[in-house]
Amino acid sequence: MWLEIELDTSNQGLRVSARGSRGERPPARTLLPEQGVDALQAFASRIGRAIRGGKSLDAAAIDEAQTLYGELIDGELRDVLVRLGEAAKERRLLVRLFARDRALQLLPWEALCRPGTSEGFWGTDPRLLLARGVDSSEPWEPREVRGAVRVLAIAPGPDERALTALREALAASIESGDVEWLDPIAGPDISPRVLFDRLRRGKTPHVVHFLGHGGVDLAGKPVLRVADDEDGEEVWVTAEALGRELSASFYQELRLVLLEACEGAKAGAFGSAAEILARAGADAVVAHLWPVKADAARVCSSEIYRALTAADRTSGDIGAAVAAARRTLLARSAEAFSPVLFLRGSDSVIFSFEGRRVSKPAARRGSRRLAPALQGLLEGAFTMVVGDVDDDRATLQREIMSFMQEHGDAHVEGLPLSTLTQRCVLRFGHEVLHSLFQQSLTHPPSAEGPPLIEALARFVRPGVHVTLLWRPHLERAIAAQHPQRTLYAIQPSVADTSGKPRVVKRAAGAASWKMDPLLPRHFDLENEIVVLRLYGGYSVETRPIFSPPILTEDDHIHGLLGAEGLRPPSWMEELLARPRIQPGLFVGLSILDWRHRMLLRWLYDHRSAPKDSLALLTADAEPGEVEIWHSGGGLPGAARITAITEDPAQLAPLLADLGPAEAR
Repeated sequence: MWLEIELDTSNQGLRVSARGSRGERPPARTLLPEQGVDALQAFASRIGRAIRGGKSLDAAAIDEAQTLYGELIDGELRDVLVRLGEAAKERRLLVRLFARDRALQLLPWEALCRPGTSEGFWGTDPRLLLARGVDSSEPWEPREVRGAVRVLAIAPGPDERALTALREALAASIESGDVEWLDPIAGPDISPRVLFDRLRRGKTPHVVHFLGHGGVDLAGKPVLRVADDEDGEEVWVTAEALGRELSASFYQELRLVLLEACEGAKAGAFGSAAEILARAGADAVVAHLWPVKADAARVCSSEIYRALTAADRTSGDIGAAVAAARRTLLARSAEAFSPVLFLRGSDSVIFSFEGRRVSKPAARRGSRRLAPALQGLLEGAFTMVVGDVDDDRATLQREIMSFMQEHGDAHVEGLPLSTLTQRCVLRFGHEVLHSLFQQSLTHPPSAEGPPLIEALARFVRPGVHVTLLWRPHLERAIAAQHPQRTLYAIQPSVADTSGKPRVVKRAAGAASWKMDPLLPRHFDLENEIVVLRLYGGYSVETRPIFSPPILTEDDHIHGLLGAEGLRPPSWMEELLARPRIQPGLFVGLSILDWRHRMLLRWLYDHRSAPKDSLALLTADAEPGEVEIWHSGGGLPGAARITAITEDPAQLAPLLADLGPAEAR
């Protein structure tokens, strides 16, 4: 069942006409300007302010939404809507709006609200599906999909944070086999020629997802931004040109285009980018009327793909998927009314999944690729900073907590390790704490390291790297992967960073590590690898030497505060010069942990981390942490750092199967 509502302007006001799927044609009506266009434009301004501010609609806006709905859906049109809705039963009624005037296309019809309700918005109504209609002479039919839904992301430009966020949003669907992630068309060199060439040569997708900037040029044509030219000038491609290039794919398997671009639904003199792509042959296009925050766009995409592609579906209903995404977004703000659906046909089912079989990508060897941000970083020189990637901290925490409780301290449950160890020292002294430390690390210091560190060590290049681990996992892994390079493991004095550090060297081609009594006067960082061991613990020799570890709150503060304050000792200045100019790979660091924030401030001398630095988070990272890294909150220089979430158990074997050349 469907209902088409045509909206147009005249000298008298807003003209409303409709026709139903059973031949219904209620009489056309005209709303006076103060009831129609003028009121709708004022309403649109109110909705736009709420969306841009990430706020919910206030009571006045909801009252206005109810009034406008009552004016628009009235009389015989209301009766037809009710009867068709009842006849549709479990297949929800599809309502398509055909806005003939440009001003009407800019209005948030999805935000109109049924009178008598506070959340009965048209765009989130569970009893019907709302879309913008598109006139097209092209035929329409759902595409049969036998396996995973193939998604092609297009992300021109040097900033890959949006692409990374999309990949993370789809991670569960990719892992389950519901979605196949095609090689993205991304990067700073994606000119129109390169874009069109890649589209012609690549595997035909079911979905194209564009991430970037959109707008309307001076001629009134909707445009999308691609890479800058050689002079740094912005280069744009018209939506019409992109639609013409995609038209061959529309005749094959491509059915859906998602425009995650600011104002992709904004109409120019020739319609919006979304409308033009639908006219070119896309069965459905999802675009935004207003720019939304990155996390809202990510939630929207995740919900759409989950509802559209899940393996338990017998069909892929884009109308139901967009409505579900809007309901999820509505719980947080009015950003729910920015995404709009343009639909070419009279049914929102664009995929048929009858007879579909999906399999997890793990069963198809080599099908998974590295996240673009990680792949790009591993292709060049970088500084690896390793934080909490083993179980030693949790093991020690349990040991000390048990000891403290046995000795009458019942208030230690849930304390952070630095606080717990500080409490232990204040009551029992450092000797007891260090004894507990050595008891808890019962496995030999030479025990096998975390698989992720072993795998990443293959990509390490000459230069300086940092570890916070108490065991020598990083330096052992690097030594195993780079036997022909000279390695140094340098541990500053815990008591005083301006004092003499402990230096252990593995010469190129040698099998063993030996203590070097003197700090080299100069390091050849073009050929040698230096690991700074900042947290003490066990050394890397065959018979490891124990050094007091950084454990307590005082240790963390004074371990970095030497005679020169937060500045590193003079012998370390040469070593830190390189990490301060090349990207950092932060493994096992959390922006929510004060120890790690303090480390980054010390490492980068209160300046921003170098461009293209990357935080590699695990799947159990706290909700919202990725967004904090991206926003620069708590970071030195308020630097925005790309963060991605990976399961170490899956990433390690993927890296292990690749050589540095293959990662490129």
